[in-house]
Amino acid sequence: MRRAPVFIGDAGPKGKGVFAAAPMRRSTRVASFRGRPRWIWEIPEAIWPYTVQVDYDRYVIPRKGGVVWFFNHSCEPNCVISGDGIKTERNVERGEELTFDYSTDVDWPGFAMKCSCGSRSCRGVVRAYRFLPPELKLRYGNRVAPFILKEYPQKQGAARSGPAAPAGRRAAPRSP
Repeated sequence: MRRAPVFIGDAGPKGKGVFAAAPMRRSTRVASFRGRPRWIWEIPEAIWPYTVQVDYDRYVIPRKGGVVWFFNHSCEPNCVISGDGIKTERNVERGEELTFDYSTDVDWPGFAMKCSCGSRSCRGVVRAYRFLPPELKLRYGNRVAPFILKEYPQKQGAARSGPAAPAGRRAAPRSP
């Protein structure tokens, strides 16, 4: 598979971010987070902000300094989760920062981080998927982490507010 043209650059107060090196069409795969899923308690706490939740209590550590390591959150993202990766949600211009909504790959109820995305619809605090407003869950549809889709079946015209049942010990990889 051909790699999307991206680069790591200065994202202002957010630190570094991932940017489009060339225009990209909607549905362009820009990153993948394959790797060995690990239990959160096996991962040093200093790395939690960079991990990707792939199941309850299971996380993948992206390659340090790689594309996934530097993906920032936005409440108005131009990318979404797609299986084991991230793809563009719309056409993206050269130089535009690529972002996704962290709420679409985290469902630990204790997860909360201050949002600094600066978008018009900024929620102020990024929380677990279960706390997203129903209309936002509907808008994301199946463009969320696969383990979340198992807990929250996407039905036409309805979005659930919580999982079917609690599932073990959870941890917050992107806690402030």
